[in-house]
Amino acid sequence: MATRQEITNIRDLQFSQWIRKNLPDSSTGLMVSDLDFILCNYKHKKILLLEIKTRGAGLKTWQNKLFQNLARWLSNGMDNGYEFKGFHVLKFENTSFEDGRVFLNNKEITEKMFIDGISFLLGYNKDT
Repeated sequence: MATRQEITNIRDLQFSQWIRKNLPDSSTGLMVSDLDFILCNYKHKKILLLEIKTRGAGLKTWQNKLFQNLARWLSNGMDNGYEFKGFHVLKFENTSFEDGRVFLNNKEITEKMFIDGISFLLGYNKDT
C-alpha cells in the first residue's frame, strides 16, 4: 500500500477559528497548538513528532515549553516496545527546501540530510 496522497493542498482553518471563538482564552491558562506531523514506524516501533515552521518563523516561548513537556512525557511513558525519538522543529527560511535555507532543531541542513536523519531516527537503514 502506497502513502496516501494529499488531497486539497489547502489547510482548513474553520475548526481553529471555532476553538478561538468558543473555548476559554489563554488568560484562563488554556494553551492550544496544532502539531504538524507524527511520524511512526510501526515495524521498528519508533515514533517522533515534527513541527514545521515557514518563512523563518520560530516556536513561541509557550509553544516550545508545551512541546518540550510533551516530549518528556512521551519519553517517560512509552510502552509495548515503542521508542520515542523526540520532538523536532523543521524551519524553512521561506516555504520549502527549494526556496531558501532549512534548519532542523536550529542546525542548517540539506534536504538529503533531513531525509537521511529522519529515516535513521525511525529505524531505517540501507538494509530496510
